Amino acid sequence: MGSISFWMCLVMTICTWNKTIGCTWMKTLPRSPSMFQVFSNNTITMLKKMGHEVSRGPQITFPDKQYRQVNNFKADEQMAFISHTLNAIKKLYSSGKYESTAWDQKGVYKFMNDLYRQTSELDQCVKAMKSRLSKSVKRVNKKMSLHFKFLKHYLKREDYSASGWEDIRTVVLAHLQRLDTTLSSQ
Repeated sequence: MGSISFWMCLVMTICTWNKTIGCTWMKTLPRSPSMFQVFSNNTITMLKKMGHEVSRGPQITFPDKQYRQVNNFKADEQMAFISHTLNAIKKLYSSGKYESTAWDQKGVYKFMNDLYRQTSELDQCVKAMKSRLSKSVKRVNKKMSLHFKFLKHYLKREDYSASGWEDIRTVVLAHLQRLDTTLSSQ
């Protein structure tokens, strides 16, 4: 009888442990960045190094309205938004059609690996939350999905040219910077 109580207690502790510690990937220790912030800074730095300044004006509008709405979300809703957006960025870059660019392929590989690590860790955090997303979060995520669908079609229309990829890189860089500031505002 005593061993059954012990095992029940152990199972209950393990089941609730993840809920009580929260998402360690996003947590910061005093005077040090979270693992998410470290990888976020890495992906931003790598994306900056991959390209060059584009002399022409922006060809793609940025979804500022969605980011303003995200600022009013609760922390777990913001995390779900960040996860959704990073997954869309990963999907956009997973086409692998960079031949027309002068990008260093080792840099692209490292960028993709860091992006993959961020998305897999955040996906686990979002899954562990097990909370239902509000209608406003679903609406913003849907609009972001449409934005990234537009980016994918834009690349196809530009025939995956170097200038098309530079436009995408510029927009994605803006996304990564906004996601980083979204996290910092929590």
